[in-house]
Amino acid sequence: MQKLKNDLSNYSNIFVMKNKHYCLFFGLMIQAVSLFAQDASIGKYMFSFHAGPSQYMGKFMGITDYSDHYRDGLRDGIAWNVNYYYLTDKHIFHSWKFAPGFIYEGSRYKNSHRDGSDKIRMNYIAPQLALFMVKRKYNLSLSAGLGYQFYKDKSTVYDTPREVSMNKIASNLSAAAEYLFSSQWGVSGKLNWITSSSDSYSVRYHGQTWKVESPESSDGGGDFSHLSLLIGLNYHF
Repeated sequence: MQKLKNDLSNYSNIFVMKNKHYCLFFGLMIQAVSLFAQDASIGKYMFSFHAGPSQYMGKFMGITDYSDHYRDGLRDGIAWNVNYYYLTDKHIFHSWKFAPGFIYEGSRYKNSHRDGSDKIRMNYIAPQLALFMVKRKYNLSLSAGLGYQFYKDKSTVYDTPREVSMNKIASNLSAAAEYLFSSQWGVSGKLNWITSSSDSYSVRYHGQTWKVESPESSDGGGDFSHLSLLIGLNYHF
């Protein structure tokens, strides 16, 4: 567990350094909310779409090359995120409200080498519960969810297609800040972390399918996750 915490800390630091401009923008948005927000309501429903850079963390399973250099290149990817929330009328304290909802996030990571390639796609869907600090021009939110993640690696080995898949229970934690530029539309930044674990995966190669027990699981477990820094639009109605 301590090794996993150290790995996540290292990957988070690398992610921040590689995406420092996005992180600066996200930090400035949060600071603006704290300084200038005023009490008011913004409606009961919210739909949002975000996209941005993503960093794969933890273990790789079933990839075509386990060298450090190749794995480092495979960790950089992109993500896109859709959320829906219902903001209840009940305040739990001051300006904070409960907001049940749903999340979908997709992500993609790819790299290639002389003898093959990997194209990892993950799709996560879950119900989630959020806390919203609702203000006149700004709001903050903290969200958590538990759902399912669909993992697929469409790789090639010596020009022959090979597919790795594993569908697992996963969870997410996110923090977001929004600036409302009209009564219905706002621009927002979101930091979202999705984590899962697996001790096996399926491989389809040369027309046959095998279930493989991951050797990675014997070295601290088959935990993997991705951290995404996303910018997008919120629609309130």
